[in-house]
Amino acid sequence: MKRLIQFTAALAIAVAVSACDNTRTKADDRAASGTAATGTTGSMSAEREFVEDQLVAGNAEVELGKLAQEKGSHPDVKAFGALMVRDHQAAAAELKPIAAKLNTSQAEARNDSDNDLKDRMEDLSKLSGHDFDKKYISSMVDDHEKDVRELENKAEHATNPDVKAWAEKTLPTIRQHLERARTIKETLDHAEDSH
Repeated sequence: MKRLIQFTAALAIAVAVSACDNTRTKADDRAASGTAATGTTGSMSAEREFVEDQLVAGNAEVELGKLAQEKGSHPDVKAFGALMVRDHQAAAAELKPIAAKLNTSQAEARNDSDNDLKDRMEDLSKLSGHDFDKKYISSMVDDHEKDVRELENKAEHATNPDVKAWAEKTLPTIRQHLERARTIKETLDHAEDSH
């Protein structure tokens, strides 16, 4: 009986040690694959969220760009809308395979964003002429200032190499969008001042 208890205790210890080793191996595998623990700034969940947000925001820029081409009165606003459609569709096409690798679930972010986009589209649809142009370009300056900050952060701190590479590649284009939007905003402000 004593031997049976000793054997059972030894077996329990062996199982516990094996389970600990297995857990440590999984953690080591995650670290080697670039998957950090959740809750850290460079975590995969943060990068997943970033990718989801970028896809949703890019879709909004495309839809608003289409509206600008339709409703804009200034040729620069119409051209900027066309630029948004082209560049943000291209960026999304490059980001979607990364999203698939990260197993992103866009449903929750998309619902919030769909409501925001719907509200923005409704607000802008009520405007026309110079009022539309000013409101649209002003929102593009705000959006792209935010996008530049987020992309700079991921270009520098992303732990996932695909996310980092996408952010580094996309950042110069988004900076150009911001500068272009600021220039158009100045043009529209001067046109308003001269009237």
